[in-house]
Amino acid sequence: MTKLAEVRQFAPFVWYACTVGRQRGSTVLIVVGFFVGLILASLNHVLPQSHFEEGPGYWVVVLVDWVAPPLAGVLLAGALLYAQRARRLHAAERAAAQVLAERLTGTERRQAIWVIAAAIAHDLKNPLHNLALLVEEISEETEPAQRAELLRRIQENVGRASERISELSRAGQRWQDMVQQTFDLFGTLELLRIRLQPTVRATNAVLVIDCPRGLAVHGNALAVRTAVENVAANALEALQAGGNGGTVELRAEHVDSVVDLRIHDDGPGVPETLKDELFSPFASGHSGTGLGLAIARALARAGGGDLICEHSVPGSTTFRFTFQAA
Repeated sequence: MTKLAEVRQFAPFVWYACTVGRQRGSTVLIVVGFFVGLILASLNHVLPQSHFEEGPGYWVVVLVDWVAPPLAGVLLAGALLYAQRARRLHAAERAAAQVLAERLTGTERRQAIWVIAAAIAHDLKNPLHNLALLVEEISEETEPAQRAELLRRIQENVGRASERISELSRAGQRWQDMVQQTFDLFGTLELLRIRLQPTVRATNAVLVIDCPRGLAVHGNALAVRTAVENVAANALEALQAGGNGGTVELRAEHVDSVVDLRIHDDGPGVPETLKDELFSPFASGHSGTGLGLAIARALARAGGGDLICEHSVPGSTTFRFTFQAA
């Protein structure tokens, strides 16, 4: 009867198989088998010894003595085979994850190209429209001073359009390259101040920019400027729709390893119907293309940052850019 105790030797393997079983039916079967083994192993302690010297008890002893060791070996082999299959499955999952990561990288690059192209198309609309108006106006102007001013404005719009086209040549760069670049956020925002002045005057708004000098961040300067300009232009459009002017504030601060840039305006706020799809392409509450915020977020993320809408209620809307500090 001492060999009945051998059933207990393979109990850990049964328990292991139970814990790693993937199917509920298999787990129940293993648990039942485990308890049956425990019952057989404890028969010599429950029943009198005379029951095992003859009759059915004797044959139960013989059966357990002969079956227990092979069964323990089978369960051990099964556990080892399962562990081997689990390792192979884990390796296959890692390989599949690597392939998926490579495909996602390719998708991100193609998306970045689309985003830059969309940004250029979005920003070319205004200078081309201005050029058409200026050419028509200069053809009717006879005063030399006025013609010189119109020519200057035409040159300015051509330069702006040319600058946007030049960005297309860098659209294929890897997003890792953008993350590794650094630039001065203060200088970028000061350039943005100059670019926004015509719109600020047209909307009777006040533009406030507060950024520490020498604040360096990771990313591409042109991409970040385009992203911030899109959000600020949206804020100015919202103020213009209100008709009473207002204030747009851009404030940057260094917090730990990141730089937060908040764009706040006191306009009417984001319409409730747009809040759920605010950053979706072609989502617009006015006659615009609805690409500005989608492009801004994509450009921010391509440089390792992000863009969110912190809050928006009538009279107070705040967007926050997050950049990696250099």
